[in-house]
Amino acid sequence: MHSLKNLNLQPGTKVFVRVDLDVPLDTAGNPLETFRLDMALPTLQYIIKAKAVPVIAGHIGRPGGKIVESLSTKYLNPYFDQALGKGSYELLENLRFSEGEEANSADFAKELAAHASIYVNESFATSHRAHASIVGVPALLPAYAGLRLSEEVEQLSGILSDPKRPFTAIIGGAKLESKLPIISKFLEVADYVLVGGKLASQWQSAVPEHLVLATDYVAEGKDIGSQTVAQFEAVIAQSQSIVWAGPLGLYEEGYLEGTHQIAQAIIDHSVYCVVGGGNTIEALQQIHLLDKFTFVSTGGGAMLEFLINGNLPGLEVLGYCG
Repeated sequence: MHSLKNLNLQPGTKVFVRVDLDVPLDTAGNPLETFRLDMALPTLQYIIKAKAVPVIAGHIGRPGGKIVESLSTKYLNPYFDQALGKGSYELLENLRFSEGEEANSADFAKELAAHASIYVNESFATSHRAHASIVGVPALLPAYAGLRLSEEVEQLSGILSDPKRPFTAIIGGAKLESKLPIISKFLEVADYVLVGGKLASQWQSAVPEHLVLATDYVAEGKDIGSQTVAQFEAVIAQSQSIVWAGPLGLYEEGYLEGTHQIAQAIIDHSVYCVVGGGNTIEALQQIHLLDKFTFVSTGGGAMLEFLINGNLPGLEVLGYCG
């Protein structure tokens, strides 16, 4: 996989940088949290320092191929003006305003590629999608991995190839159907799999010995209860490495106690822990513990898919072989 660090950038070169711009906005269009944007800054600053011009591209939300004013990337201009300097970059409109993005249209990929002469992927969180800006454009331009994306791959590859054991996966969320393949895969490779959120209440199959399901809930099932917290803490206490994806309660409505207690247990035991996913990041930011973990992946689905399959479409097109 070719890294941006190996590229001798020439002044004036325009670089198409696929960034994860999908951050929550308030009613006025202000970002409610900027973690994913912050993680892209070193790559963007690296390009600007070389006197090249980053052409920032990404999406916000799910406009479904239609123009949705409230999801315009223009609302991110103040953030980038402050972080990079006004006039030092270009920012394209929401890529998903065009149906060609998610359809991986060859014509749309050519349209995007015309903005620059070099491509850089700095959107690990979207690299599991075979979209035009992820796999189409890098097929047309010299393509490189951004600084943060390279770090994501390095960190996650280590877990994939040789995790410190006991190795534990913590999976939260609400829909078992979407998480079942992930849980099944981790049951093959992890010493323990802890399942919280509403996922556990939907489990109907036989329960393997190393699968620990939430057994009690509070607030009408909106958070895990004290018995479950104690069971999870007992496993965490003997773990050497952990992957965590998904809050353990309905954090959007303020049910953060279970997530808070499990996060604190991991921190207290100084366990190597990678956390990932937009919802997980938001929940941990709300309790001011996000910076206490070993590594925070910008990807949720992408992180899990990488750990399951060892590669992603957006990495493969950059030459990554797993």
